Amino acid sequence: MPVVLSGRRGGTTHREVELLASLPAELRLIGGLAVMCRVGTPHRATVDLDAVTRDLTRVHGSLAGLALTSAGGGQYGFGNGLDLDVIDVAPLPAEELVAELDPEGAGLSDLELNVVAHVWAHDHATPLDIVAVDDETGARLAEARDRMVASSVGIVVMKATTIPLRASSRPEKRASDLYDLARLVVASPLPPAELQELPAALRTAVLGRLHRWFVDDAGRDRTYREVRRFDEPTIDLDDVADAVEDLSREA
Repeated sequence: MPVVLSGRRGGTTHREVELLASLPAELRLIGGLAVMCRVGTPHRATVDLDAVTRDLTRVHGSLAGLALTSAGGGQYGFGNGLDLDVIDVAPLPAEELVAELDPEGAGLSDLELNVVAHVWAHDHATPLDIVAVDDETGARLAEARDRMVASSVGIVVMKATTIPLRASSRPEKRASDLYDLARLVVASPLPPAELQELPAALRTAVLGRLHRWFVDDAGRDRTYREVRRFDEPTIDLDDVADAVEDLSREA
């Protein structure tokens, strides 16, 4: 069954789905549009596409041919006013990457956890048919069939490991990531079996951070101050805290 996203004709959602349909199949969708697909209800608007792939050089030529600009580093600009950022993930599966980065079991740095998270999300993406429809008439505007999209767990681990790397000069990005996490853990099921597939170091770090941000009193107060700018749809931090505690028990 396709994921149906509503929006205006010519609006961001319409243009994003249209662009997604033209991109190489090797890309795995992450970021705001992936969150919209996974929560299944209205979500904060996004203005670009984010993806991961393995061996960006294989698809760079195709992407550069579609784009108006290609600044390097996986950044592409398109004529419809949208940008695409592509992260090139490590060549090893997540468990092997952990063993290579931390052979003595001393612990992974924040950056290393983030690298592992992106690999895991890439390798556990699943195919979706994504349809954009007019929010007034219901008319079909664009369709991207069989696109690989990061799972809810994949998005959560990427965002939970990205937040500590956010520069203090970009508080709006930290806030939007926290808002996305809150929506995901409540609105999109995080299967315990999939959480168990995470490398132990990654699972422990992610669950600990979710608890600190949404359950512990001090962290939860700070989270509330940061995410209250996003008021549609609103989030109930009590529901988020309950969901995080359930995840911790199940994982």
